[in-house]
Amino acid sequence: MTHPNLIVEQRGSVATVALNRPDKNNTVDAEMMRAMVEALHRLGVGGDVRIVLLEGVGEHFCGGRDPGPTRPDTAAGWNDVLGRIVETNRALATFPGITIALAKGRVRGFGCGLAVQCDITLAADDARFSFPEINAGFPPSVVMSYLSRWTFRKKAFELVITGDEISADEAERVGLVNRVVPPGELEAEGKRWADKLLELDAAAIAACKTFFRDTAFMHTDEAADLGVSFLADFNLSRLGGSHGSIVYSLWPGSLAGGALSS
Repeated sequence: MTHPNLIVEQRGSVATVALNRPDKNNTVDAEMMRAMVEALHRLGVGGDVRIVLLEGVGEHFCGGRDPGPTRPDTAAGWNDVLGRIVETNRALATFPGITIALAKGRVRGFGCGLAVQCDITLAADDARFSFPEINAGFPPSVVMSYLSRWTFRKKAFELVITGDEISADEAERVGLVNRVVPPGELEAEGKRWADKLLELDAAAIAACKTFFRDTAFMHTDEAADLGVSFLADFNLSRLGGSHGSIVYSLWPGSLAGGALSS
């Protein structure tokens, strides 16, 4: 599925997914969500694409979700709308490579969720982050389902109950952003991160991503025990052992004759 408001380009092992609706602050409608999910699934097949850069065309990263001309008036309608958001979030989380957000300008609501849920979030110092749903009378329960993975619970709660906007510097301080750079350096910073990550082992990075995701809410002892078996399985797969299922599921095509390719 292609969409005129979603630009997908691939150069070698790096793909760029750009929200292309600058006249609407890159707000994302239902069809753009579908196109984004399909693009991430397509890019994740085969292991050729190791890095996805997510950006917005123009001044802003993403002004949020475009609700369309009418609001759902049935449970089925709301389930469809919210389910599409969850599906998009899940496509980001399960992409086998690394996702890097290049946040700038307005980073609001659904767009803020996209940015902070990427594996790496880079921000121009003019970026402003917010979850303003409460201002429209909505409790952002989908946001709350994941936000405390990425920042302190009290800060997450503050953000959703006030709808307040925070600066890129504050977003970095509370763990929602990895690096803040001048606006003119954002694209170069994204390339620098991509180049660095491409030098590292693809399957090992994918293993890190999956382990972080799946143990986020585990008890420490349970996560530690899983970590032992996870790493043992991973190392055996490098030796051509019989326990390669983890690596096979993490990075398509990463095993060849018992040896991992990077």
